[in-house]
Amino acid sequence: MTEWIIPCNVKYYDVTGAFKKLKRVDWKQSAKNINVNDIVYIYVGSPFSSIKYKCLVTKVNLNSIEIDDSEFVIIGDQYVNYGKHMELEFIREYDDNVLSLSVLSEHGMKGRIQGPRRADTEISKLISSIS
Repeated sequence: MTEWIIPCNVKYYDVTGAFKKLKRVDWKQSAKNINVNDIVYIYVGSPFSSIKYKCLVTKVNLNSIEIDDSEFVIIGDQYVNYGKHMELEFIREYDDNVLSLSVLSEHGMKGRIQGPRRADTEISKLISSIS
């Protein structure tokens, strides 16, 4: 099992609304080496700028969207015809700022979260201490 951090831009997708209504969502799969049973932490950009959600990967390499979450898509060109998708199952939500970019940076996170990345050991320990 690998732990991943992936970004979400709330200008494009209402991830908060989606997880309040749905327990599973299809998500664009940018990293080809994400596998079923991996953990995905969703880093939500401004105004949150923090990891807000923990999810379990339940399906990978989907050729089309299987779960209709269209009511939460704000700007669809980033999601509709993306290519490969994965299915994420909601596990938990983190409080605002508990895993903010500044906290993540203090624990070794380098740069901004603009694409999928593996959570290194120190970040995994930090998140586990909160879980």
